[in-house]
Formats: sequence, structure tokens, C-alpha cells
Amino acid sequence: MSPILYIGDAWSASWSICGWLACRLAGLEVEERSIFLGQPQTRKEILEVSPSGRVPVLVNGSTVVWDSMAIAEYLWELNPNGQIWPQDFEQRCYARCIAAEVHREFEEVRVAMPMNLIKRWPMRNGLPSIETRMKGPGVKGGREGVMEGLRRMEEIWRDCRQKYGAGGPYLFGANYTFVDALFAPMVSRYVTYGVEAAEDVAPYIGANMAYPPMQEWISRAERDAEVVGRDVAMAFP
Repeated sequence: MSPILYIGDAWSASWSICGWLACRLAGLEVEERSIFLGQPQTRKEILEVSPSGRVPVLVNGSTVVWDSMAIAEYLWELNPNGQIWPQDFEQRCYARCIAAEVHREFEEVRVAMPMNLIKRWPMRNGLPSIETRMKGPGVKGGREGVMEGLRRMEEIWRDCRQKYGAGGPYLFGANYTFVDALFAPMVSRYVTYGVEAAEDVAPYIGANMAYPPMQEWISRAERDAEVVGRDVAMAFP
């Protein structure tokens, strides 16, 4: 029996895309099961498979792995020669530091600019024209907190590309890794909200968005939006 990966709506479930990309990077064939978020039965369905009540969740026989970072580490244990982490020890250490930071930080960006792969927002004064979200709970630093998060992300991309990215378009060169996967929802926000990136990191955003599995996920997002109702998806957030 194939492992089962439970994921949320492709158009808005930002952590699900990370777990899904991790499976692709590890070369693991999985059965994909979507649990549409925000529905009356959503909580019940997720709790039936996920102790945390969140997706993504990977079920492989008797092993249940929840959280995208845990899924990535589990997959790396199964196949250390895959593309989850760089093969070079020093690069792998650096990659894990970045992964831990992006997994832990940037809450202001996530709350103020939720992932929505099928919608486009106009800009105002360098940030999306959703002023109320900049002042809402979870956006502790307001507009400046969001801007600081974006600046820090671009600094990470810049530093990593300068250190290790000479061989290709991704953070560690030619190979897309789990760190790129963790940033996939973030780069999509630049596109959704029309955020203007620094000139030297803009090519990385384009490369991540153009990564073939990312394009496959975006196509899936369009299909999922039709299932829940495109008007519902377009009304979010």
C-alpha cells in the first residue's frame, strides 16, 4: 500500500505545499488525499489522521508524521541521497538553519498576506492594499513588521545564493531542496500581492515559481478553487 499524504486546499494551504514538495524531492510515490479547509467537517476529518489537527500529514504504514519539517526529516532518513537537503555537510547545516528560521519566523507576513495562488491584489505604498490585515492580531509590528519580514527573507535568499547558488537558479545552485520548498509559499506571496522584490533576488522568485512541481501545484490550486467555488477562493482573505 502506498504512503498517504493528507493535504489541504492547494490554493491556500501553505504548509501543505511544503510537505507535498518534500515527497517529490525524496522521490516518494504517495497517494494524495485532500481535506478541504474551512468546511463543517474539516476539523473532524483532520483529527482522524493528525494528532495536531493540522495538515500536511504523511501516513506510511503504522508511521504517522505530521508537520512539513518533520515530514522532510523523515523522508531524508529514508533516503539521504535524495534532494531534501544538500549533499555537502556544510551546506546541509546552513540549509537546516534557514529551514528552522523560516519555519519559526515570519508570522507577520503569513498573517498579513495569506497564501492565495489564484488571486492578485493591487499595491499601495509598497504593500498590498489590505490595510486592515496590517493592523490585525498576529501582525505585531504592523506594516513595519511585515516589511521587516520581507527584508529578512530577501537577505536570506541573497546570502545563500552568494555562498552556494553559483551553479544554478535555486538557493543551493542547480538542485531544488527542501529550503526552496519552504520558501515556495513565500515567493508566491510576492506574486499574489505584487510585492516588489530587490533586483538581485527577483530572479530567485521567478525560478522558484517556475519549478515544474510548483507549476503542477499551481494547476492543482486552480482545480481545487473550482471545487470549493471560485467566488469563495477569490473572497479570501
